[in-house]
Amino acid sequence: MKINKALIVLSFFAIASIIYAQPKQKSNSETRQFIENAEITQINKDWNIKAEFKSGLGEVVSFFPVEAIDLKSNKKVNSLQMDMTVIYQFAGRSTNYFKSSWIDLNEVEEFIVFIEQYVIPNLKDKTERKQSVTYIFNSREITFSFYIEKSTRRISIYLKDNGSTDYEHYFWTESQVNKIPELLTMLKEIK
Repeated sequence: MKINKALIVLSFFAIASIIYAQPKQKSNSETRQFIENAEITQINKDWNIKAEFKSGLGEVVSFFPVEAIDLKSNKKVNSLQMDMTVIYQFAGRSTNYFKSSWIDLNEVEEFIVFIEQYVIPNLKDKTERKQSVTYIFNSREITFSFYIEKSTRRISIYLKDNGSTDYEHYFWTESQVNKIPELLTMLKEIK
């Protein structure tokens, strides 16, 4: 009987340590959770305050402030919404892929710091031959990357769902990097 109790206790601790050691899956933004949990939602978008990037293929990423309202409880959440339309190749055909993601206001402050400290000061930087530098900002729902190689600069934006990055549907541009200061200005207006 003592052996069985000892095995049960040991098994319990083993299972608890395995569960505790598992990496925690990141959740989506508080804004997405708020919208998904509300039965009836109203989303107010302010298109007067917007930053937009376009690729040569006609792909577009727009950042703008939103207010989501749960119409039953009248609770409100303010956030930064990002709409992305990219061209996706599937079975040899080009298809437009559209998705909205959110950056919570508490993440916007970190996004501002990232752009001010790591991107803006390096907009004109160059690297030596066979070298590159990448600066990456991760929020719950997007990854924003600024890449420098020689005199080439590129931004890439990847979307996430529950912490998993979608590497099939993403946006990148080299020609619109000069618009990053406009994104910074817009972020400061909503904070």
